[in-house]
Amino acid sequence: MSRLAIIGGGFMGSALAEGLIDSGWNRDGIVIAELRSSRRDFITQQLRVPTTDNAAEAVTEAHTVLFAIKPQQIHDTLQHVKDAFLPSKLAISICAGVTIATFERELGAVPVIRTMPNTPAAIGMGVTALARGQYATDQHLADALNILSTVGKVVVVNEDQMDAVTAVSGTGPAYVFYLAEGLIDAAMELGLSKQQAYTLVYQTFRGASTLLAHDGAGPMELRSRVTSPGGTTHAAITHLEDKQWKDLFKQAVTAARNRAVELGRG
Repeated sequence: MSRLAIIGGGFMGSALAEGLIDSGWNRDGIVIAELRSSRRDFITQQLRVPTTDNAAEAVTEAHTVLFAIKPQQIHDTLQHVKDAFLPSKLAISICAGVTIATFERELGAVPVIRTMPNTPAAIGMGVTALARGQYATDQHLADALNILSTVGKVVVVNEDQMDAVTAVSGTGPAYVFYLAEGLIDAAMELGLSKQQAYTLVYQTFRGASTLLAHDGAGPMELRSRVTSPGGTTHAAITHLEDKQWKDLFKQAVTAARNRAVELGRG
């Protein structure tokens, strides 16, 4: 019997499989169910993990089933696998906006862990929030933590916090990329070449993020250390504050949260 079945061999499903393998999981203990033959071929060649085009078959042979498919596919997929899904199996979902109640309604009284990873999981630098359903025990939560921690940090939350998680960390990488776009554009307008701008911005983000992670002072203190009164950083921060940038950013995150709520309602 397979230790884990991953339903969906796309970007996140493959990233999780790779993270598990890198952490020491046996490749033969994982099976990935994927409909696209080209993607199955890629997984077989790159990860050397067993694949199938039959999700129900994968579920039958697994102790734990991780659903890594698009939200609009979840109903048909759960209908396809429900007869193979025994109450002894753990369902882990990384399907954005799909509630625990949806799984419990479709599959019955089974343990469910709902999660929200983000894209840096592909390089083992993600962060994933987990919430458990009414039938999930502490051991089920520990099993899910063991799987998701292979691709980054994990945080346990209540399910009613998941929309906020989506807006903050699920969408969060896009905020960073968007700011990087703006800095690169500004650098080039000020006369730097594209290559120079990319190098300066990329390394600045990398260094600042590493410093933030390693220095316990926190972002406000780190910012104040480089914001000398009357200096260049002070001029930039003052301009952003005059434009109420922080309030605007809060509004953007709230907009993302509200959209997550709408998507969750179907």
